[in-house]
Amino acid sequence: MRLRQLEYFLAVWESGSFSAAAARLYVSQPSLSQQMRLLEKELGAQLLERGRHGLALTPAGRAFLPHAERVLRAVGEAADAVHQVVEGRSGDVHVLTVRSIASGILPPSAVRWHSLFPTAVLRVHDFSHRRALEEAVRSGQGDIAVGPRPELWEGPVVSLGYEEMVLVGPAGRDTGSTVELDELVAADWILYEPEQGMSEIVGRTATALGFTPRAVARTGQVAAALLFAMEGLGVALVPNNAVPGGWIQHARRIGPGVYREIVAYSRSTPTQLAQRYRDLLIALELPLTSATDLPARAVRC
Repeated sequence: MRLRQLEYFLAVWESGSFSAAAARLYVSQPSLSQQMRLLEKELGAQLLERGRHGLALTPAGRAFLPHAERVLRAVGEAADAVHQVVEGRSGDVHVLTVRSIASGILPPSAVRWHSLFPTAVLRVHDFSHRRALEEAVRSGQGDIAVGPRPELWEGPVVSLGYEEMVLVGPAGRDTGSTVELDELVAADWILYEPEQGMSEIVGRTATALGFTPRAVARTGQVAAALLFAMEGLGVALVPNNAVPGGWIQHARRIGPGVYREIVAYSRSTPTQLAQRYRDLLIALELPLTSATDLPARAVRC
């Protein structure tokens, strides 16, 4: 049974004759009649019969009619739903990201997105490591990714800015002071488990500055590292945007500054709706630093 046959059946019934239905569908009457015979043969029952007052539904035709109408209506609704997504009028946007960005950078964009597109749901999926994020994008799990710049990426990539990494520890030093190398070498460090993406950032920072951090604890969560550091266990490297406003006295810049570039990227050209979200990210004033505003000699990790 084909959708075309259902369409022909409904057209004949609604038009009142085979000739009128053929004209309405821009097909020849013999072709339409043949498709109707094939449909009735497959069903094993006659659907329409000619009478003195024109066409009439047989008992089988009356039973078949509402189902045929429902199928064609569902097909039309499905096609319209696809068109709305393709044209950027509705649908969900699946955003893949890493956990620190999901909580520290994306919230303002979610609020703005809802005000602009209240019927389009923003679905955020977060990962603990950038490599897991990149693999998810490659496998087609989302529409667009927001995270550290991927390596050797072939799809579209747009830079959003740089997030600063800061050192968090017990309060007591001047909040505006910077942490120099000798202090980093002497400190006890709260490090991250390998599956946490921040472990890579700590390693790159240590390599760039020329020291080896001495671990006193390891954790898989940035929030836990923050709490351990505030309690005085040691120091931890965290994204600046992950530090709550009331804890700013615990965060200090490392030397000239340590930064990680954040980009929006996708496997291929994103959908209209995903492009609109990407454009929104570019237009918003996110808690990121532009490339032109990076301090001289800043470490990019």
